[in-house]
Formats: sequence, C-alpha cells, structure tokens
Amino acid sequence: MEERSNNNKKLIRQFIELTWNQKRFNLARSLAAPEFTYHASMIDKPMTLQNMGVVVQTIQDAFDDFTIAVDELVAEGNQVVSQSTFSGTLVKPLMGFEPTDRMIALNAVTFWKIRQGVIQSGHSLLDTADLMHQAQTIQDGERQQYMAL
Repeated sequence: MEERSNNNKKLIRQFIELTWNQKRFNLARSLAAPEFTYHASMIDKPMTLQNMGVVVQTIQDAFDDFTIAVDELVAEGNQVVSQSTFSGTLVKPLMGFEPTDRMIALNAVTFWKIRQGVIQSGHSLLDTADLMHQAQTIQDGERQQYMAL
C-alpha cells in the first residue's frame, strides 16, 4: 500500500512538473487517462486535458517568470492531494487582474484520482481571496507611490 501511495505521489509530481513548469503537454498526456477531467475553482466547467493545456498556456503567457512549487503531497489509496504555490510576475491582464512589476503567489490544493497508474481527474481549489488581497495591496502601493510624486 505504501509503495502504491509513493508511486502515485511521484506520478502527480511529474504531471505538475511537465504541464505547468516545463510546458510539455504532449509528454504529460501519457500520464493521464483519455477521459481525464480537470476542474478548477476559477473556471465554471470541467476541462479535458486539451482544454486544461489551453488554460495552462494562457496563464503561463501572462507571467514573465511563472513557476509552480509542489509544497506537499499526501496520498492514500488511489487519491493524492497536492498543495502547490503558483508564483510569478504578471505581465499581461489575466482573469480580471492587471499586470504588475511585483511577484504574486497563488496557493492551490488539488485532489487527484488515479486508477491503474494513470491520472483520471484533478479538482483544484485556488485561494483567490488571497490573490485578490495581494492585487489590492499592490494597487494601493502603486497609488501611494504615484501620489508621492
């Protein structure tokens, strides 16, 4: 049982690294089931792996130095939970957030289901409240700098 849990954690770490950090979606396809679905709390409908790739590319393109750090992985049976931090400098508008010259971070928890060594689904909960707080703090700071001129 522990060996399966460790293998599942390695699978998820590799999937996150390939998709988000290395932009190697074609290689990541081999880790996911053909019927893979992905749900993200900021997006209204479930996505296929291909749709997820479009969203990932859009996010990556909006950041100058985008990266994801996997902070923790917990596995039991066929489920893995990942806690990750998305970070970078937003250089293009994205989902209502304006570009800034400061680093921002977004924390996420994703619940992954795995069957027979293949990822079936992922459900991400994103800490958008903290992201909004960061954006507001940056805007307030920029306003204060402008007013000081």
